[in-house]
Amino acid sequence: MIGLVHAGNADYYTTMSDAAKNPDNRAPLSDPAPEPLFMKEFEKVIQSYAEAVSGGRPEEAQNAGMQALLMASEEAMKNPAPSLLLWQDAGNCEVKGDWAGAEAAYRQVVALTESSGNFGMIAKAQMDLARLLRLLGRLDEAWQFACQATSSARCTELFPVLYRALSIKSLCALDRGDYSGALAAASEGVQVIEPGKLYESMSANALITHARCLLATGDPAGADLDLASSWEKLKARFGSALMPGPILAFASWWEVKSQLEEKRANIEGAREAMARAIGYLRQMQGPYALSA
Repeated sequence: MIGLVHAGNADYYTTMSDAAKNPDNRAPLSDPAPEPLFMKEFEKVIQSYAEAVSGGRPEEAQNAGMQALLMASEEAMKNPAPSLLLWQDAGNCEVKGDWAGAEAAYRQVVALTESSGNFGMIAKAQMDLARLLRLLGRLDEAWQFACQATSSARCTELFPVLYRALSIKSLCALDRGDYSGALAAASEGVQVIEPGKLYESMSANALITHARCLLATGDPAGADLDLASSWEKLKARFGSALMPGPILAFASWWEVKSQLEEKRANIEGAREAMARAIGYLRQMQGPYALSA
């Protein structure tokens, strides 16, 4: 269930990394063109983030990332796009537990973005709907939209978007008992990520999902290797400075670690690992964290 929460939340640091590498694709939720002055200042902050990440300065990167997020939010509030307003409605419905309202809003976003021809926005809308349907236990429908999101993501030719779609597709396949399909999607998700410090968090998350799938297919030794590699990336990338994305990554890591220890018949170790996962999730808010 923690895997559902983790897949459902956009990786904040991944978004910043994507923006740093793809300056023309920074604001997937904002339809109106931002003001030139804003874009100039925003680009400076994004560049600062990228330099801090590359230089191994996590706290400085976190501060720059937060500044960029606040700037983007303020700009979006000044010029709200129809898609953004619908996404906000969906989020508000989720907080209230109004699942029918959230689904209706997400379906409107899917229809709106599909008419835009922007495959990045289309993929995100389809991923959000797949995530919600997965939470509601409507696994076949969730799988359908996860597959559509993966197809849309391929059209963007942006590996961060494709990675996120493949991650959701993998988890949806696990839910449906399609372990080989889940492993195939997770394996591709690991492979599509480009090397570099800027993408360490993405790589760490991909390895956690891959480990989850290896456990399902009966390869605990492989899962152990993935978890070890992922742990090194998480610790090197984030240290003790945690934001929602990293918190969920650590929670997911400990959940899979618990499953691994259970496979080894180490019940006490499994309990301890799950307690660590829950401890991270208690730092979060919102329906998906509560569900986990």
